[in-house]
Order: sequence, then C-alpha cells, then structure tokens
Amino acid sequence: MPFFTVFTPTYNRAYILPQLYRSLCEQSCKDFEWLVVDDGSSDNTSELVAQWQGRNNGFQICYYQIPNGGKPRAINFGITKAQGKFFFMVDSDDHLTSTAIEKMLSWCRGVENDPHFIG
Repeated sequence: MPFFTVFTPTYNRAYILPQLYRSLCEQSCKDFEWLVVDDGSSDNTSELVAQWQGRNNGFQICYYQIPNGGKPRAINFGITKAQGKFFFMVDSDDHLTSTAIEKMLSWCRGVENDPHFIG
C-alpha cells in the first residue's frame, strides 16, 4: 500500500497534464500512487496516460475514465479507488516541487497518530 494517493481529476487537459507527470517523476520520494480520474475527456488523455503506465516511473499510475459528470463526482469516484494511507489532490494544471512528497511524508508521519489531526 502506498503512503499517499496523489489524486488528479482531469477533463480535456492532455495539453498540460505532462507538466504534472514530469513533476511526479522527479520526486525524491516515490511512496505514492498517482490516481487519475478522467471525467469524460474527448482529447488524447487516455492515450497519454497509457504511455506513462507502460514506463518504469517508480510509482503506480491508476487511470479511470468515467462519463462526464463534473469535478465533485470525479473526486467522489477517486476516493473509492484510492489505495494510499493519505489522499491529496493535485489539479491537472498544477505540479509539485521535487521534494514535495518527501516533505509531506515526514510531516504526516509526525502527526498520523495525533488525535488533533485528521486526514
């Protein structure tokens, strides 16, 4: 089980999704899965993600395409598919710094058994 599920809902973002993918490949810590829920895209998002799934990225990529229903519905679907202990969303037009996962892992391990924090 990965420590994190990095969740990305997407809709027709094949033109910008590679920026996020590159930032995930550059992570100093790979204790995560990338869960992509495609909310009915009509561009080449599925082909793009399939290419990445065939590579040795150091992390698993899970991809689901669902009929278009809006971002909240995609998020709800994603939560049911997530395998990570912690779940966080990174939008398809965003990216992470190369140490983001490492820093979050350190912080989460420090608070995961503290009843004052939820996540």
